[in-house]
Amino acid sequence: MLVPMALLIGIWGGPRRVYAAVKFFIYTMVGSVLMLVAIVYVYGAARCGSFDIGHVQSQLQAAALPLETQKWLFLAFGLAFAIKVPLFPFHTWLPDAHVEAPTAGSVILAGVLLKMGAYGFLRFAVPFFPRPPSITRRS
Repeated sequence: MLVPMALLIGIWGGPRRVYAAVKFFIYTMVGSVLMLVAIVYVYGAARCGSFDIGHVQSQLQAAALPLETQKWLFLAFGLAFAIKVPLFPFHTWLPDAHVEAPTAGSVILAGVLLKMGAYGFLRFAVPFFPRPPSITRRS
């Protein structure tokens, strides 16, 4: 989604289209790299050989990652999705992208891409991390 949207802004956008496309690309690429690092770590930590979300989630819970590791993973996912939503202070790419994008690009940006960040945060970051290690309840 990142490259086609940057090209859409950069080729068919307004007068400052190159600036807006580069700014959009850099911000969202940083978020994508953070997410990629976290996903690779989760894949290795889960040791399940699959990217099935339910299976990975159960394997992570069974692996009982240290709370400090979970906090770093949550931070990586959270920052990645905060850039994609975009939340303050990671929102400065959004006005330039909307103003310079062609009408269809602005509609795609507002109607699809921004919602994907919120969905990802609620689907991955919140359910996966942080989970305290198994705590025994006292009756």
